[in-house]
Amino acid sequence: MKAFRRLLHPLAAISALALAVAAQPVAANASPTNSNAATSSSAANSATSSGKGPQSPSSGKGTQSPSASPSASASKGPQGNVPKGLENFYKQKVAWSACTKNDVKMKCADVKVPLDYKKPGGKTITIAMAKLPAKSGKPIGTLFVNPGGPGGSGIDLASVASDTFGAKVVEKYDIVGFDPRGVGESTAVDCLSDAELGKFLDSDFDTSTEAGRKAMKAQTQKLVDGCKKKSGELLAHVGTESTARDLDVLRGLVGDEKLNYLGFSYGTELGGAYGNIFPKKVGKMVLDGAVNPQLGGARSSYDQTIGQEKSFEHYAERCAKAGNCSLGSSAGAAKKKLLSLIAQASRKPFPTSDPNRPLNGTMLLSVVSNFMYDDAQWPQLNQAIEQLVKQNDGSLALQYFDTGNEREGNKFKSNLVEANIAINCADYPVDSKSEYEKYAKKLKDEAPLFGGNGEVRTDSCATWPYHPKAKPSPYRAKGSAPIVVIGTKNDPATPYSWAQNMHKTLENSVLLTWEGEGHTAYGRAGSCIDTPVDEYLLTGKVPKDGLTCQVEKTQQQKAGKQRKDSVIKFADPLAPLSRR
Repeated sequence: MKAFRRLLHPLAAISALALAVAAQPVAANASPTNSNAATSSSAANSATSSGKGPQSPSSGKGTQSPSASPSASASKGPQGNVPKGLENFYKQKVAWSACTKNDVKMKCADVKVPLDYKKPGGKTITIAMAKLPAKSGKPIGTLFVNPGGPGGSGIDLASVASDTFGAKVVEKYDIVGFDPRGVGESTAVDCLSDAELGKFLDSDFDTSTEAGRKAMKAQTQKLVDGCKKKSGELLAHVGTESTARDLDVLRGLVGDEKLNYLGFSYGTELGGAYGNIFPKKVGKMVLDGAVNPQLGGARSSYDQTIGQEKSFEHYAERCAKAGNCSLGSSAGAAKKKLLSLIAQASRKPFPTSDPNRPLNGTMLLSVVSNFMYDDAQWPQLNQAIEQLVKQNDGSLALQYFDTGNEREGNKFKSNLVEANIAINCADYPVDSKSEYEKYAKKLKDEAPLFGGNGEVRTDSCATWPYHPKAKPSPYRAKGSAPIVVIGTKNDPATPYSWAQNMHKTLENSVLLTWEGEGHTAYGRAGSCIDTPVDEYLLTGKVPKDGLTCQVEKTQQQKAGKQRKDSVIKFADPLAPLSRR
């Protein structure tokens, strides 16, 4: 089974600038590590340029009234109660057509949902979804999936389901992935040109100086201004609550009375929001790598930074124990060596295969951060660091940096970065500078690698045009069917305490624990986690609450070998700046 990565918040793979910029919640997300899995969306496809921007029913720009959609497939029609005023959306005809995503044959469809659910008769936007039909040909239902981010493509995740989910699950379920509003092939957020986004991600500022802080602030403001200009009113409506309502429309359109759902990282927040709004419509729901929506951006950033630091220490211990570790013969020596490499890269960036893009300190730290998401791929980090140390060459690290940002040459394959920031800003209020200062002081001693410079990160959403005044309420999902929450003890993106919190707030849930490394568990942890989750999805049998799984020998062996079947895909934001 190929591993797949989870995403976090804005910039796990997003550079340091993003780091400082996006110190707003970030959700850890799961994205496939299939080297052939390229996202089908384009960062250049904005809500306005793609032709999928918000449209009024009468605009005549390819956005018809939901009730007037052409050529559609037969379905059971909307199941369960339909929210008042939304009847046309739940009854629209869905035209499924053959498509290929990441070399996988699927069925694709676009549907309409309200831009603003408070004004269902107003403008509409497009939600794109792709279905991997049940291999049995006789599906027991639909399993909706979300990889996280926010900003990750559910379409991409569905396309690799055969390689990542349980064989019986893929046999019995239609797997449906969708790009949430603001993301990918759906009506998408757009802020910067590819050239501008590349500059944004590659930037490395000396924030110890006034000039450096000023330059970083200006670059951040350029991003915000670009989002306002290119995405306009869409920005006010990309929050998770609206996406959860979209998900219920999709559930109704596929003909399922209840929602069956598998969400990773930020996807757990989406699932929790759905359960809170539609508790009686929850079918089988698995939330892996749970977030804590009740934390502010400053505290979330702190928790993730600590998680990243601990994960690096575990990586360094394993590297040193294996021998021939380019960072040193002990974990302490490894951390000191990496700090010196980052400082060196900031003073004089390492040359790479691209003479116009040397590897700076921000880029190097971002790469290291992202590799913490899957210990099976730590050997690849070893290779990148060895190339730096022994050859003074940052080419391999740059390759991983670009893969993480879904960049090929001078083009970006998705709008992950922009969507991540936009959704986070729509979901969470702005924390005060004093709140960030409090945690910056703690991190200087507690996380010298990822947060030890004492830099006070500010909230990128401070100058954003739209953000709520209050944090989301705890997800209760009162009256729902049992929900399965999964936490990984050494998760660098969504700390285990966050899973415990979600289990505590949900009124009907069980908690599964994996004692492993990396972000999320299902598809990575082995049979102890995968078997009861698959059984739950297939039969409804609820796993035992409190089940704790150790790292299996097969996982240990996998983690100690070079993986040749995949390449890291950092679709996760830099933990330190991300929220979830």
